[in-house]
Amino acid sequence: MLFPNCRLGSAYIWRVALRVFGLTGGIGSGKSTVAQRLRARGLPVVNADELARDVVTLESEGLARIVDYFGSGVLNALGELDRGRLAAIVFSDPEARHALDSIVHPLVRKLAGERFAALAERGEPLACYEVPLLYEVGLERTFSPVVVVNAPEALRRPRLAVRDGLDPSALAARIAAQMPLAEKVKRADYVIENDGSLAVLEQRSDAVFDALCNSLGFDPTRYPKPHLS
Repeated sequence: MLFPNCRLGSAYIWRVALRVFGLTGGIGSGKSTVAQRLRARGLPVVNADELARDVVTLESEGLARIVDYFGSGVLNALGELDRGRLAAIVFSDPEARHALDSIVHPLVRKLAGERFAALAERGEPLACYEVPLLYEVGLERTFSPVVVVNAPEALRRPRLAVRDGLDPSALAARIAAQMPLAEKVKRADYVIENDGSLAVLEQRSDAVFDALCNSLGFDPTRYPKPHLS
């Protein structure tokens, strides 16, 4: 996706455009770790999950619409969204999940556009959009090329059990709610394999990002590599 970087009155000055590529994977595959590495190199990364939290904060339009549909039982004692209660509903009911997506996704797209426009205004030439459901919602043409982080399910499940405290049935429901990771790998422009140590993942992330920069005509040295973990 391209955004103009400067606006003067009602006229745009097309000196430099922001190019945004997509970063995705399966739940527990390690895409957030890759995004952290990109940030460490100075690349702006916009995280769709963070935007999804921003659009349902207390007194927001998103939260009001969720309560209208699901009822006040999805709120905690402070009137905030109880994500655990909502997750228990939507991951056991595809219709409920579709309803939630129809509420949240348009708001996230709007906020993402504002974040990218702000990056363009300040003259950033390149950014990354970290989107768990990039393929599921048809964003692969909007944010390209697409980088997919791949990891064996045998490694993903224990990571998720530790990170999110989910039981096997809850883990299975969340994995089933996404496109199979093997299919995302087939569709990807770049794949980062996450089946080793953190240092190996960072090395692979650097290699893919450097290749991506070169393919798009950006100098990767603009984004210097920090020390590996």
